[in-house]
Amino acid sequence: MRKYLMLCTSLLLFVLIRVTLGKEGENMHGGLIEGQRSVFAMYNEADSTFGMTMDKTEKLGVRFHATTEFDGMDFYVTNAFIQRSEMKFDLYEWKGTYRETVESSSVVALEATRFARNDWVAFSFDNAVKEGEYLVVLSGFDGNVQLGKTASDKKNIALYFNSVDMAGALMAKIKYVHTPTNPFAKLSKDADSDRGHKVKPGTFAATDGLGRTVPGYEEVGDVREGKYVGMFFWTWHASFSGTVPRNVTEILKEHPDIIHDYNAKQWGGPNDSYFWNEPIYGYYNGKDPWVYRKQAELLADAGVDVIIFDNSNNVATFIDGVKVLLETFAQARADGVNTPQISFLMNFFEADWSSTVIQLKELYKEIYIPGKYKELWFYWKGKPLMMAYPDKLNPNDALEAEILEFFTYRPAQPSYTIGQIRPNQWGWCSVYPQQVYKDENGNPEQITVSVAQNHNDKRGLTAMNGERVFGRHWINAKKDYDTRENAILYGANFEEQFNYALEVDPEFIFITGWNEWRAGRYREWCGVQNAFPDQFNDAYSRDIEPSKGDLKDHYYYQLVSFIRKYKGVEKPESASAGKTIDIYSDQDMWEDVKPYFAAYGGNTFHRNSPGYVGYHYENTTGRNDITGAKVTFDRDYVYFMVETKEYLTPHTDKAWMRLFIDVEGQNGPDWETFEYVVNRVNPGEKAVLEKSTGGWNWEKVGDVDYAVKDNRLQIKVPKSLLGIVGEKFVINFKWSDNMQNEGDIMDFYVNGDVAPGGRFKYQYASYELYKESTFSLGKVITIVGAVLFVGLAVLSGILVVKKRKK
Repeated sequence: MRKYLMLCTSLLLFVLIRVTLGKEGENMHGGLIEGQRSVFAMYNEADSTFGMTMDKTEKLGVRFHATTEFDGMDFYVTNAFIQRSEMKFDLYEWKGTYRETVESSSVVALEATRFARNDWVAFSFDNAVKEGEYLVVLSGFDGNVQLGKTASDKKNIALYFNSVDMAGALMAKIKYVHTPTNPFAKLSKDADSDRGHKVKPGTFAATDGLGRTVPGYEEVGDVREGKYVGMFFWTWHASFSGTVPRNVTEILKEHPDIIHDYNAKQWGGPNDSYFWNEPIYGYYNGKDPWVYRKQAELLADAGVDVIIFDNSNNVATFIDGVKVLLETFAQARADGVNTPQISFLMNFFEADWSSTVIQLKELYKEIYIPGKYKELWFYWKGKPLMMAYPDKLNPNDALEAEILEFFTYRPAQPSYTIGQIRPNQWGWCSVYPQQVYKDENGNPEQITVSVAQNHNDKRGLTAMNGERVFGRHWINAKKDYDTRENAILYGANFEEQFNYALEVDPEFIFITGWNEWRAGRYREWCGVQNAFPDQFNDAYSRDIEPSKGDLKDHYYYQLVSFIRKYKGVEKPESASAGKTIDIYSDQDMWEDVKPYFAAYGGNTFHRNSPGYVGYHYENTTGRNDITGAKVTFDRDYVYFMVETKEYLTPHTDKAWMRLFIDVEGQNGPDWETFEYVVNRVNPGEKAVLEKSTGGWNWEKVGDVDYAVKDNRLQIKVPKSLLGIVGEKFVINFKWSDNMQNEGDIMDFYVNGDVAPGGRFKYQYASYELYKESTFSLGKVITIVGAVLFVGLAVLSGILVVKKRKK
């Protein structure tokens, strides 16, 4: 009993101490010798250091909390051309987030020129700066500047590369006017981590073009911890975009007889790239940030945790494309997109493992040792994941030994049929039933799921245009193809493999793949003439990324469904009580209305990028950047509100701010599941509500009230016009701005802005759809608090009794 009471008391004291420390502020320096100047390192001086080369467009940020006044900072330069070396210095008061901080005015702005290598560059202020939390940004580099850096972090110092978190610390010093006992106070919590209005893709509803509805919370349940999905991803379009793209599916539609004729002129030149079809974004260059942003959102909405780059051919890393992707994904994360993290898959065969060493060194030096984009590194078992064979790394070489220890290695088994032959091996592609890769305890750690396999029962590995290849419509259990109409659209192979993966239920599912698109063409390969080894046409290809061809986005929503079944989803937030909204009021009548249907901001920037040879892509349709929406109701009306990042453009703009509405339970005509639309016709004094008569054909239902103020649009729709009776109803809806191709839902992937993306819909339920979980963190805290209170009371009683006995 005594031990229990002591534990309760200790816990209570710990809580009180934490609360007290949280109020600390006035004496963060822990003691001060006034008037005695001091210099403190902002890195761990015992750590090994290296030089980090800075490009003109790159920026480094250092955040710290100075505990007393300071009037200068120094940075160590390991290399520079003294004749033209330049570097800018801007000091900002911290405003809660990196973005808000650098958008404010700098406290100090300085510039250094003509500085030498292996020396400290001093930035001295005219006036001392007071104690507080600051961000210093270094930029405008010229003259091959390399800054000194360490790989390990410094306590209470945050480092940023191009506005995102970076591992390690810069070799920097701060010059204090006084000497504090504690040179750096604890940093405040980044306000970005406390942002409300998180986008919640797991709560989106969707029905694909085949009528398949993705499962929601009721079907798949809560999020399952410890379950991860990796997607095979290709950055090689950065390197191969200098070739001419040939669309195999379209070529064979016109010339089916040349399928095995290597010399047919329709195939073009020997160095052309052969696409199984055209991607939804065109034949894009792997350095196009507009495309990477679209991919980031699609993959995030699907629930993919990590994209794994294909570097399985020789020494290529396609690093130029990787850098653009990292920069774009980092910015997307700043905009609220939970992008996948990254990893790499390298050479399969022992003859190429020396090339793997070259790849590892390049990536380690370019990304990992500098600590760039650390928040995008995917960790497995405590270290960044690398799907590579480390066997040729030399443990007696200092750099290679460092690389050997830095990563968790999971080398990929190349075979589709053999399975695991060494510890810690994973797969990348397998025929059904797929091979299971186990951890050291014999538990399923990883399994692969692929859309199709260049394999057949006759000879095993074969080209995708061989005989009886396991294409998208292959069903291995029946050793034959799916024979229903348009079978290739339904993904029987993908479904069979994923269902088996769900049975095995490993920690990690590796999916092949997202965006390979192109394949080489060979006179003969694996017994096939005019062979296309990995990709061929719509039926015999394995990408999930939407296309302009017949497959459209069907495989994407199949992917979404599978991942939800594997990982679960978060419970949708319940709606607040219905409320009458005066849409013309100057007050914010929506403040207490829940839920807030958040959307990704920052995604309406324009496209201007070369593609493959013969293609250049521009898209300037991004206009109103939708950031969130709400819905509520009263006895007679349903109210809709949408917000944008900046002020709304005029309501006379083409295809301006359309609201698509799907009322559940109505079985009449619709366009892509939406029975109603507002603003298909531009509004005047009133907005127009229309009802589908079948597809993109509409008839007017009535006029409705609307109001626009600054960045907010509100619409008031009579329930009777929507066929809603009573107070229990479910509405699925989406907002669209600047649609270009009327009636084509695939337009939602490329033009203007939509919220949510693609075919996804927000779901508003006027009543409680799902039962509350019996587990509640609040209940746990209450119980613990009660136990502590009772324990303290009992302890107090014992102490009082003892005192009276004396």
